[in-house]
Amino acid sequence: MSAKQPDSTDVPAEEQAPKTWRDALPFIIAFVVVLLAVGFIGIRHWTNPAEERLTDSAQVQNVVNDMYTARNSLDYEKYRSTQCEKNLADATFPKSLDFANQNRAERDRDGKLIVPSMDVEVAGDRAAVTVTEKRENKGVETKTELTVVKQGDEWRVCAA
Repeated sequence: MSAKQPDSTDVPAEEQAPKTWRDALPFIIAFVVVLLAVGFIGIRHWTNPAEERLTDSAQVQNVVNDMYTARNSLDYEKYRSTQCEKNLADATFPKSLDFANQNRAERDRDGKLIVPSMDVEVAGDRAAVTVTEKRENKGVETKTELTVVKQGDEWRVCAA
């Protein structure tokens, strides 16, 4: 018994013709569209970094968070970078040693600062921030009012 061989009349004419590049044209177009979309997204992220896409409120929260992180880690330079020019020029602004001693004593006695919440209200180039803070080893939460101002493109904590 021999298997029946398909006749050329059993196969549709479009399957008999050899494949050409035109048969792949829909796939080529789809590939180019996807490539362009991915390229556009990549260029967009490269020319507009994430930190520049943050809202003013998020930028204010970041600078306040940086200030508290600097106090916890005793990083005086980071703390200074969160402060406005008015604060830095004030004669009562702490020097490096005073900053470290005061924050170390509080941290060692009561634990690190924790900020469970912060409320931010931005109005133009000023923001009013209410920070709820507590120490790790103390259950007492306190609220601190901060003023944050925009200096150039950066937000900075500033005395009211």
